[in-house]
Amino acid sequence: MRSPMLRLGALPPIRVSPGTLVTVLLLAVLMYPALSRGGAEQGTVVLLAVGIGLFMIVSVLVHEVAHALTARAFGATVDHIALTLWGGHTQYRARQMPALGSMLVSLSGPASNAALAAVAAGAIRLTETGSSLAVFFTVSAWLNLALALFNLLPGLPMDGGRALESLLAAALRNRVLATRITAWAGRAIAVGVVVTPLAHVVRTGGAGSLSLLTLVWAMLIAGLLWQGASRALDGAALQARIRTLDASGLAVPVRIVPPQAPLSELGAAEELERVLLLDRTAAGPDRLGRAHRIDLAAAASVPPEHRATTPAQAVASSVGDIAALPAAAQGDALIEAMLSRPAPAYLVLGENSTVLGVIMSADVNALLRRR
Repeated sequence: MRSPMLRLGALPPIRVSPGTLVTVLLLAVLMYPALSRGGAEQGTVVLLAVGIGLFMIVSVLVHEVAHALTARAFGATVDHIALTLWGGHTQYRARQMPALGSMLVSLSGPASNAALAAVAAGAIRLTETGSSLAVFFTVSAWLNLALALFNLLPGLPMDGGRALESLLAAALRNRVLATRITAWAGRAIAVGVVVTPLAHVVRTGGAGSLSLLTLVWAMLIAGLLWQGASRALDGAALQARIRTLDASGLAVPVRIVPPQAPLSELGAAEELERVLLLDRTAAGPDRLGRAHRIDLAAAASVPPEHRATTPAQAVASSVGDIAALPAAAQGDALIEAMLSRPAPAYLVLGENSTVLGVIMSADVNALLRRR
């Protein structure tokens, strides 16, 4: 089922998952027992519980809008905001952002919840003590404060973890190490999220329906946090492999020949493996032409007396379009160059456009997928 998309003025598109309704209902169920102790009518308690659940979704939206607007202020492109079963997230792209900018983007979300908590606390003074509105604003203030503090925990994928990651990356000058530290901190927090309600259950000598529901909810949240931290660790491992990439080191030496070259001029089988046929008539703005590789089995089947009249293209298979990469490209710059000109193969060019070899996209992808 596709999530509906909301448009609110100049804000980024907002995707609202059907799971958001489940979140409202779960929050209402969790709040109902505590709210019912005040002696209010059942209908009033239900409305209060649902209203608090809805207000928390609004609080999550404000949290994500704060992320989005701050990211925009630092030059990022915000794709969308998503409200989900687990809260929400903001999808944005930024080529390069200073450490201060990354920290402010991360901290803006919790700051917005702290501001909402302050507003709700201020609103309590305008209501009658013990009234439904007073209860609503009191609970909303505490929940927003808890949301702000929870998101400030220093581990990925929480906002506090992202802020700490940016700070450590700037201090250590090693983004990969910073990500690994904060991701492991996030895993420790995930364990703590489960241990805390579990310890309460053990301490009280049993699990009531509310305690059990809280424990199950905590386990689901902990699983989400663990997965987020694990993805961060996988991303750090990928980034570490990217850093080792070097165009000149990855280049496999090749001999460039035109597709019409006679097969007899290309040498023995071991030499054919290093031959790349380049059709420059298919060149375009970002392409050097179309490349072909000799099919060794097909080449071997050509009788010796016909090799001089058999064009190499007759026994070749298409590699696809081929682009160029500078030999000096390394790490992120190499990947960015490849992504800006997607092609199955790339010629690595040194000084004076000297061909140093060829890089196959499939080989780079296999290298990056390696665990």
